[in-house]
Amino acid sequence: MTRRLPDDFLIGCATAAHQVEGGLDNDWSRMEREHPQRIRDGSVSGMACDHYARYRADLDQLAGMHHTAHRFSIEWSRVEPRQGIFDGSALDHYRDVVRTCRLLGVEPVVTLHHFTLPTWLADRGGVLDADAPRLFARFAAACTEALGDQVGWWITINEPAVLAVFGYMYGEWPPLQRSTRAFLSALGGMARMHAAAYTAVHTVAAAHGWTARVSFAHHDRPLRPLNPRSPLDRAATVAPNALFNRWFLRACRSGRLLPPVGRGQAVPGLGRSLDYLALNFYCEERVRFSRRHPRGMFAESVPAPDLPLSSFGWSIDPDALRRALERLWKEFRLPVLIAENGVADENDELRSRFIVDHLGAVCAAMASGVEVRGYLHWSSMDNFEWAEGYSKRFGLIAVDRATMQRTPKPSAALFAEICQTRVVPSAVPVVG
Repeated sequence: MTRRLPDDFLIGCATAAHQVEGGLDNDWSRMEREHPQRIRDGSVSGMACDHYARYRADLDQLAGMHHTAHRFSIEWSRVEPRQGIFDGSALDHYRDVVRTCRLLGVEPVVTLHHFTLPTWLADRGGVLDADAPRLFARFAAACTEALGDQVGWWITINEPAVLAVFGYMYGEWPPLQRSTRAFLSALGGMARMHAAAYTAVHTVAAAHGWTARVSFAHHDRPLRPLNPRSPLDRAATVAPNALFNRWFLRACRSGRLLPPVGRGQAVPGLGRSLDYLALNFYCEERVRFSRRHPRGMFAESVPAPDLPLSSFGWSIDPDALRRALERLWKEFRLPVLIAENGVADENDELRSRFIVDHLGAVCAAMASGVEVRGYLHWSSMDNFEWAEGYSKRFGLIAVDRATMQRTPKPSAALFAEICQTRVVPSAVPVVG
Protein backbone atom coordinates (compact mmCIF):
# COMPACT_ATOMS: atom_id res chain seq x y z
CA MET A 1 0.00 0.00 0.00
CA THR A 2 1.32 3.44 -0.96
CA ARG A 3 1.70 5.74 2.03
CA ARG A 4 1.34 9.26 0.70
CA LEU A 5 1.25 12.46 2.71
CA PRO A 6 -1.33 15.10 1.70
CA ASP A 7 -0.11 17.94 -0.51
CA ASP A 8 -0.80 20.50 2.24
CA PHE A 9 0.89 18.41 4.95
CA LEU A 10 3.60 20.49 6.67
CA ILE A 11 6.94 18.72 6.87
CA GLY A 12 10.28 19.97 8.08
CA CYS A 13 12.33 20.38 11.25
CA ALA A 14 12.20 22.00 14.67
CA THR A 15 14.81 23.93 16.64
CA ALA A 16 15.00 26.02 19.82
CA ALA A 17 16.79 29.35 20.17
CA HIS A 18 19.14 28.52 23.04
CA GLN A 19 20.12 25.23 21.45
CA VAL A 20 21.12 26.64 18.06
CA GLU A 21 21.70 30.36 18.72
CA GLY A 22 23.46 30.06 22.06
CA GLY A 23 22.75 31.72 25.37
CA LEU A 24 22.86 35.34 26.42
CA ASP A 25 21.54 36.54 29.73
CA ASN A 26 19.06 33.77 30.46
CA ASP A 27 18.70 31.31 33.31
CA TRP A 28 20.27 28.45 31.34
CA SER A 29 23.43 30.31 30.30
CA ARG A 30 23.82 31.46 33.91
CA MET A 31 23.53 27.89 35.17
CA GLU A 32 26.15 26.79 32.64
CA ARG A 33 28.54 29.42 34.03
CA GLU A 34 27.82 28.96 37.72
CA HIS A 35 27.16 25.20 37.84
CA PRO A 36 29.23 23.65 35.02
CA GLN A 37 28.94 20.22 36.61
CA ARG A 38 25.26 20.23 35.65
CA ILE A 39 26.18 19.74 31.96
CA ARG A 40 27.18 16.13 31.47
CA ASP A 41 29.87 16.65 28.82
CA GLY A 42 31.24 19.80 30.50
CA SER A 43 30.30 22.04 27.57
CA VAL A 44 28.55 25.39 27.50
CA SER A 45 26.09 26.52 24.88
CA GLY A 46 28.30 29.44 23.85
CA MET A 47 27.19 30.49 20.39
CA ALA A 48 25.82 26.96 19.92
CA CYS A 49 25.53 26.42 16.14
CA ASP A 50 25.88 30.15 15.39
CA HIS A 51 22.43 29.97 13.86
CA TYR A 52 21.70 33.56 14.93
CA ALA A 53 24.25 34.72 12.35
CA ARG A 54 23.82 31.88 9.84
CA TYR A 55 20.02 31.53 9.77
CA ARG A 56 19.64 32.58 6.13
CA ALA A 57 22.08 29.94 4.88
CA ASP A 58 20.64 27.34 7.25
CA LEU A 59 17.07 27.97 6.11
CA ASP A 60 18.16 27.98 2.48
CA GLN A 61 19.77 24.57 3.02
CA LEU A 62 16.57 23.18 4.55
CA ALA A 63 14.43 24.62 1.76
CA GLY A 64 16.82 22.98 -0.70
CA MET A 65 15.92 19.71 1.00
CA HIS A 66 12.25 20.39 0.16
CA HIS A 67 11.18 21.19 3.73
CA THR A 68 7.89 23.09 3.81
CA ALA A 69 7.83 24.10 7.48
CA HIS A 70 10.30 25.12 10.16
CA ARG A 71 9.74 25.53 13.89
CA PHE A 72 11.96 27.93 15.82
CA SER A 73 11.71 29.84 19.09
CA ILE A 74 12.13 33.49 19.97
CA GLU A 75 14.64 34.02 22.75
CA TRP A 76 12.88 36.19 25.34
CA SER A 77 16.17 37.43 26.84
CA ARG A 78 17.22 38.85 23.45
CA VAL A 79 13.92 40.63 22.86
CA GLU A 80 13.47 41.94 26.42
CA PRO A 81 16.97 41.96 27.96
CA ARG A 82 15.74 44.13 30.85
CA GLN A 83 12.26 44.20 32.27
CA GLY A 84 10.11 46.49 30.14
CA ILE A 85 12.97 47.36 27.76
CA PHE A 86 12.45 45.80 24.34
CA ASP A 87 15.25 45.48 21.80
CA GLY A 88 13.87 46.46 18.42
CA SER A 89 16.87 44.98 16.60
CA ALA A 90 16.16 41.55 18.10
CA LEU A 91 12.53 41.72 16.99
CA ASP A 92 13.76 42.82 13.53
CA HIS A 93 16.04 39.79 13.48
CA TYR A 94 13.22 37.34 14.17
CA ARG A 95 11.00 39.14 11.70
CA ASP A 96 13.67 38.55 9.07
CA VAL A 97 13.80 34.87 10.05
CA VAL A 98 10.09 34.68 9.31
CA ARG A 99 10.47 36.69 6.10
CA THR A 100 13.27 34.38 4.97
CA CYS A 101 11.08 31.35 5.64
CA ARG A 102 8.29 32.85 3.57
CA LEU A 103 10.56 33.73 0.67
CA LEU A 104 11.79 30.13 0.62
CA GLY A 105 8.28 28.67 0.71
CA VAL A 106 8.69 27.43 4.29
CA GLU A 107 5.85 27.78 6.82
CA PRO A 108 7.15 29.30 10.10
CA VAL A 109 5.98 27.76 13.38
CA VAL A 110 6.95 30.10 16.22
CA THR A 111 7.51 29.15 19.86
CA LEU A 112 7.48 31.91 22.47
CA HIS A 113 9.04 30.06 25.42
CA HIS A 114 11.34 27.07 24.95
CA PHE A 115 12.70 26.38 28.46
CA THR A 116 14.73 29.61 28.95
CA LEU A 117 13.80 32.72 30.93
CA PRO A 118 15.51 36.13 31.09
CA THR A 119 17.55 36.33 34.28
CA TRP A 120 15.53 39.35 35.41
CA LEU A 121 12.40 37.18 35.47
CA ALA A 122 14.23 34.17 36.93
CA ASP A 123 15.39 36.42 39.78
CA ARG A 124 11.77 37.36 40.49
CA GLY A 125 10.79 33.69 40.81
CA GLY A 126 10.42 32.66 37.18
CA VAL A 127 7.20 30.86 36.35
CA LEU A 128 6.25 30.94 40.04
CA ASP A 129 6.16 34.75 40.07
CA ALA A 130 2.59 36.01 40.36
CA ASP A 131 3.26 38.60 37.66
CA ALA A 132 4.77 36.11 35.17
CA PRO A 133 1.50 35.68 33.20
CA ARG A 134 1.19 39.43 32.61
CA LEU A 135 4.86 39.77 31.66
CA PHE A 136 4.68 36.79 29.31
CA ALA A 137 1.52 38.19 27.70
CA ARG A 138 3.30 41.51 27.09
CA PHE A 139 6.20 39.67 25.43
CA ALA A 140 3.77 37.56 23.37
CA ALA A 141 1.93 40.68 22.23
CA ALA A 142 5.18 42.34 21.15
CA CYS A 143 6.20 39.27 19.16
CA THR A 144 2.78 39.02 17.54
CA GLU A 145 2.84 42.69 16.55
CA ALA A 146 6.26 42.21 14.96
CA LEU A 147 5.69 38.86 13.23
CA GLY A 148 1.98 38.10 13.22
CA ASP A 149 1.22 39.21 9.67
CA GLN A 150 3.43 36.35 8.44
CA VAL A 151 2.96 33.72 11.18
CA GLY A 152 -0.12 31.53 11.41
CA TRP A 153 1.14 28.84 13.80
CA TRP A 154 2.11 29.79 17.37
CA ILE A 155 3.28 27.73 20.35
CA THR A 156 3.18 29.48 23.72
CA ILE A 157 5.26 27.21 25.97
CA ASN A 158 7.32 24.17 25.07
CA GLU A 159 6.73 21.11 27.24
CA PRO A 160 5.57 22.73 30.51
CA ALA A 161 5.41 19.36 32.27
CA VAL A 162 9.04 18.62 31.33
CA LEU A 163 10.21 21.97 32.69
CA ALA A 164 8.20 21.44 35.87
CA VAL A 165 9.72 17.98 36.41
CA PHE A 166 13.36 18.79 35.69
CA GLY A 167 13.43 22.32 37.06
CA TYR A 168 11.21 22.02 40.11
CA MET A 169 10.96 18.34 41.10
CA TYR A 170 14.30 16.77 40.15
CA GLY A 171 16.34 19.97 40.44
CA GLU A 172 18.47 19.24 37.36
CA TRP A 173 17.51 22.34 35.32
CA PRO A 174 17.03 25.97 36.32
CA PRO A 175 15.94 26.97 38.89
CA LEU A 176 17.43 23.79 40.46
CA GLN A 177 14.59 23.21 42.93
CA ARG A 178 13.59 19.85 44.42
CA SER A 179 10.11 20.17 45.80
CA THR A 180 6.82 18.50 44.96
CA ARG A 181 5.02 21.66 46.02
CA ALA A 182 7.19 23.75 43.64
CA PHE A 183 6.53 21.23 40.84
CA LEU A 184 2.78 21.59 41.23
CA SER A 185 3.05 25.38 41.55
CA ALA A 186 5.15 25.50 38.36
CA LEU A 187 2.45 23.62 36.44
CA GLY A 188 -0.14 26.10 37.68
CA GLY A 189 2.06 29.08 36.93
CA MET A 190 2.69 27.93 33.36
CA ALA A 191 -1.01 27.24 32.84
CA ARG A 192 -1.67 30.89 33.74
CA MET A 193 1.17 32.01 31.46
CA HIS A 194 -0.17 29.94 28.56
CA ALA A 195 -3.65 31.37 29.01
CA ALA A 196 -2.32 34.92 29.10
CA ALA A 197 -0.17 34.42 26.00
CA TYR A 198 -2.98 32.68 24.11
CA THR A 199 -5.22 35.67 24.78
CA ALA A 200 -2.49 38.16 23.83
CA VAL A 201 -1.69 36.50 20.51
CA HIS A 202 -5.34 36.31 19.53
CA THR A 203 -6.06 39.88 20.66
CA VAL A 204 -3.26 41.33 18.55
CA ALA A 205 -4.03 39.10 15.57
CA ALA A 206 -7.74 39.94 15.67
CA ALA A 207 -7.01 43.67 15.81
CA HIS A 208 -5.12 43.36 12.52
CA GLY A 209 -7.37 40.78 10.87
CA TRP A 210 -4.66 38.12 10.95
CA THR A 211 -5.23 34.40 11.39
CA ALA A 212 -3.54 32.78 14.39
CA ARG A 213 -3.56 29.17 15.58
CA VAL A 214 -2.21 28.79 19.10
CA SER A 215 -1.21 25.78 21.21
CA PHE A 216 1.37 24.79 23.77
CA ALA A 217 3.81 21.98 22.90
CA HIS A 218 2.64 18.88 24.74
CA HIS A 219 5.25 16.22 25.45
CA ASP A 220 3.41 12.92 25.48
CA ARG A 221 5.42 10.14 27.11
CA PRO A 222 3.01 7.34 27.98
CA LEU A 223 3.97 5.04 30.83
CA ARG A 224 3.20 1.34 30.54
CA PRO A 225 3.65 -1.25 33.30
CA LEU A 226 6.73 -3.40 32.82
CA ASN A 227 4.66 -6.34 34.01
CA PRO A 228 1.03 -5.77 32.96
CA ARG A 229 -0.07 -8.53 35.35
CA SER A 230 1.46 -6.76 38.36
CA PRO A 231 -1.07 -4.57 40.25
CA LEU A 232 1.82 -2.53 41.66
CA ASP A 233 3.37 -1.90 38.23
CA ARG A 234 -0.02 -0.92 36.86
CA ALA A 235 -0.65 1.38 39.81
CA ALA A 236 2.75 3.03 39.33
CA THR A 237 1.66 4.37 35.93
CA VAL A 238 -1.54 6.08 37.08
CA ALA A 239 -0.37 9.26 38.82
CA PRO A 240 2.56 10.05 36.48
CA ASN A 241 0.38 9.52 33.41
CA ALA A 242 -2.33 11.76 34.83
CA LEU A 243 0.02 14.57 35.88
CA PHE A 244 2.65 14.45 33.13
CA ASN A 245 0.63 13.34 30.12
CA ARG A 246 -2.84 14.77 30.71
CA TRP A 247 -3.03 17.45 33.41
CA PHE A 248 -2.06 20.43 31.27
CA LEU A 249 -4.26 19.38 28.35
CA ARG A 250 -7.28 18.86 30.58
CA ALA A 251 -6.68 22.18 32.33
CA CYS A 252 -6.67 23.93 28.94
CA ARG A 253 -9.95 22.24 28.06
CA SER A 254 -11.69 22.91 31.38
CA GLY A 255 -10.22 26.33 32.10
CA ARG A 256 -9.43 25.32 35.67
CA LEU A 257 -6.46 24.39 37.85
CA LEU A 258 -7.47 20.81 38.46
CA PRO A 259 -6.31 18.80 41.52
CA PRO A 260 -3.64 18.21 42.72
CA VAL A 261 -2.30 21.49 41.26
CA GLY A 262 -5.30 23.51 42.41
CA ARG A 263 -8.80 23.08 43.71
CA GLY A 264 -10.54 23.76 40.45
CA GLN A 265 -9.91 27.51 40.38
CA ALA A 266 -10.91 29.11 37.08
CA VAL A 267 -8.12 30.81 35.12
CA PRO A 268 -9.19 33.60 32.74
CA GLY A 269 -8.48 32.62 29.15
CA LEU A 270 -7.44 29.04 29.93
CA GLY A 271 -10.62 27.26 28.86
CA ARG A 272 -10.57 26.15 25.22
CA SER A 273 -7.11 27.73 24.80
CA LEU A 274 -5.95 25.18 22.24
CA ASP A 275 -6.67 25.78 18.56
CA TYR A 276 -4.70 22.64 17.71
CA LEU A 277 -2.47 20.21 19.56
CA ALA A 278 1.29 20.65 19.12
CA LEU A 279 2.65 17.22 19.97
CA ASN A 280 6.23 16.36 20.94
CA PHE A 281 6.67 12.60 20.97
CA TYR A 282 9.80 10.49 21.43
CA CYS A 283 8.89 7.24 23.16
CA GLU A 284 6.79 5.29 25.60
CA GLU A 285 8.34 4.24 28.89
CA ARG A 286 8.05 0.93 30.71
CA VAL A 287 7.94 1.36 34.47
CA ARG A 288 7.78 -0.78 37.56
CA PHE A 289 6.78 0.10 41.08
CA SER A 290 9.74 1.03 43.27
CA ARG A 291 9.74 2.32 46.85
CA ARG A 292 13.17 3.82 46.09
CA HIS A 293 11.62 6.37 43.68
CA PRO A 294 9.19 8.45 45.75
CA ARG A 295 10.05 11.61 43.81
CA GLY A 296 9.05 9.82 40.63
CA MET A 297 5.74 8.83 42.23
CA PHE A 298 7.19 5.35 42.82
CA ALA A 299 7.56 4.67 39.09
CA GLU A 300 11.01 3.44 38.04
CA SER A 301 11.77 3.55 34.32
CA VAL A 302 13.19 0.33 32.91
CA PRO A 303 14.47 -0.23 29.34
CA ALA A 304 11.94 -2.18 27.32
CA PRO A 305 13.49 -5.64 26.90
CA ASP A 306 11.91 -6.23 23.49
CA LEU A 307 12.70 -2.91 21.77
CA PRO A 308 15.80 -1.25 20.28
CA LEU A 309 17.16 1.76 22.14
CA SER A 310 18.47 5.13 21.02
CA SER A 311 21.83 6.44 22.23
CA PHE A 312 19.78 8.23 24.92
CA GLY A 313 18.50 4.85 26.10
CA TRP A 314 14.96 5.62 24.94
CA SER A 315 12.94 2.82 23.39
CA ILE A 316 12.22 2.96 19.66
CA ASP A 317 8.67 1.87 18.91
CA PRO A 318 6.97 3.69 16.02
CA ASP A 319 3.61 2.13 16.81
CA ALA A 320 3.73 3.98 20.13
CA LEU A 321 3.36 7.20 18.13
CA ARG A 322 0.29 5.85 16.38
CA ARG A 323 -1.23 4.82 19.71
CA ALA A 324 -0.52 8.23 21.22
CA LEU A 325 -2.07 10.05 18.26
CA GLU A 326 -5.20 7.92 18.38
CA ARG A 327 -5.61 8.33 22.16
CA LEU A 328 -5.15 12.10 21.99
CA TRP A 329 -7.57 12.41 19.07
CA LYS A 330 -10.18 10.30 20.85
CA GLU A 331 -10.04 12.43 24.00
CA PHE A 332 -9.53 15.95 22.64
CA ARG A 333 -10.58 15.93 18.95
CA LEU A 334 -8.00 18.59 18.08
CA PRO A 335 -6.01 18.69 14.83
CA VAL A 336 -2.42 17.66 15.57
CA LEU A 337 0.85 19.18 14.44
CA ILE A 338 3.74 16.90 15.41
CA ALA A 339 6.10 19.59 16.65
CA GLU A 340 8.98 17.26 17.61
CA ASN A 341 9.87 13.65 16.85
CA GLY A 342 13.39 12.33 16.51
CA VAL A 343 16.09 10.03 17.78
CA ALA A 344 19.44 10.47 19.51
CA ASP A 345 21.79 8.64 17.16
CA GLU A 346 25.54 8.98 17.47
CA ASN A 347 26.48 7.79 13.97
CA ASP A 348 23.25 8.21 11.98
CA GLU A 349 22.67 4.47 12.03
CA LEU A 350 19.11 4.54 13.40
CA ARG A 351 17.65 7.77 12.03
CA SER A 352 16.64 6.76 8.50
CA ARG A 353 14.61 3.80 9.67
CA PHE A 354 13.25 5.86 12.58
CA ILE A 355 11.93 8.50 10.17
CA VAL A 356 10.39 6.00 7.77
CA ASP A 357 8.75 3.96 10.52
CA HIS A 358 7.43 6.95 12.47
CA LEU A 359 6.05 8.66 9.38
CA GLY A 360 4.45 5.30 8.57
CA ALA A 361 2.83 5.41 12.01
CA VAL A 362 1.56 8.92 11.25
CA CYS A 363 0.03 7.64 8.01
CA ALA A 364 -1.63 4.79 9.92
CA ALA A 365 -3.09 7.21 12.47
CA MET A 366 -4.40 9.44 9.69
CA ALA A 367 -5.97 6.42 7.99
CA SER A 368 -7.81 5.70 11.25
CA GLY A 369 -9.26 9.22 11.28
CA VAL A 370 -6.74 11.31 13.23
CA GLU A 371 -6.36 14.80 11.76
CA VAL A 372 -2.59 15.32 11.53
CA ARG A 373 -1.54 18.59 9.89
CA GLY A 374 2.22 18.12 9.81
CA TYR A 375 5.42 16.54 11.06
CA LEU A 376 8.51 18.40 12.31
CA HIS A 377 11.60 16.32 12.87
CA TRP A 378 13.81 17.07 15.87
CA SER A 379 16.15 18.47 14.81
CA SER A 380 17.61 20.12 11.75
CA MET A 381 21.15 20.04 13.13
CA ASP A 382 23.11 18.60 16.03
CA ASN A 383 22.90 21.16 18.82
CA PHE A 384 23.14 21.89 22.54
CA GLU A 385 20.89 19.26 24.15
CA TRP A 386 20.38 20.99 27.50
CA ALA A 387 21.93 19.03 30.39
CA GLU A 388 23.46 16.57 27.90
CA GLY A 389 25.49 19.35 26.29
CA TYR A 390 26.67 18.42 22.80
CA SER A 391 26.88 14.72 23.58
CA LYS A 392 23.50 13.74 22.09
CA ARG A 393 22.98 14.08 18.35
CA PHE A 394 19.46 14.49 17.02
CA GLY A 395 20.24 16.39 13.83
CA LEU A 396 19.84 15.61 10.15
CA ILE A 397 22.88 17.82 9.69
CA ALA A 398 26.19 17.47 11.53
CA VAL A 399 27.88 20.63 12.80
CA ASP A 400 31.66 20.81 13.17
CA ARG A 401 32.16 22.40 16.59
CA ALA A 402 35.43 24.08 15.51
CA THR A 403 34.47 25.44 12.08
CA MET A 404 30.65 25.43 12.24
CA GLN A 405 30.62 23.65 8.88
CA ARG A 406 27.29 21.94 8.17
CA THR A 407 27.38 18.42 6.69
CA PRO A 408 24.11 16.66 5.84
CA LYS A 409 23.91 13.07 7.03
CA PRO A 410 22.54 10.19 4.91
CA SER A 411 19.25 10.46 6.81
CA ALA A 412 18.89 14.05 5.55
CA ALA A 413 18.78 12.82 1.95
CA LEU A 414 16.12 10.25 2.77
CA PHE A 415 14.02 12.83 4.59
CA ALA A 416 14.44 15.25 1.66
CA GLU A 417 13.15 12.58 -0.74
CA ILE A 418 10.06 12.07 1.41
CA CYS A 419 9.52 15.83 1.61
CA GLN A 420 9.75 16.14 -2.16
CA THR A 421 7.68 13.11 -3.20
CA ARG A 422 5.29 13.02 -0.23
CA VAL A 423 5.67 9.24 -0.34
CA VAL A 424 6.73 7.35 2.78
CA PRO A 425 8.55 4.18 1.65
CA SER A 426 7.66 0.88 3.24
CA ALA A 427 11.33 0.27 4.04
CA VAL A 428 14.58 2.23 4.12
CA PRO A 429 15.97 2.35 0.57
CA VAL A 430 19.31 0.61 0.09
CA VAL A 431 21.98 3.01 -1.18
CA GLY A 432 24.71 1.80 -3.52
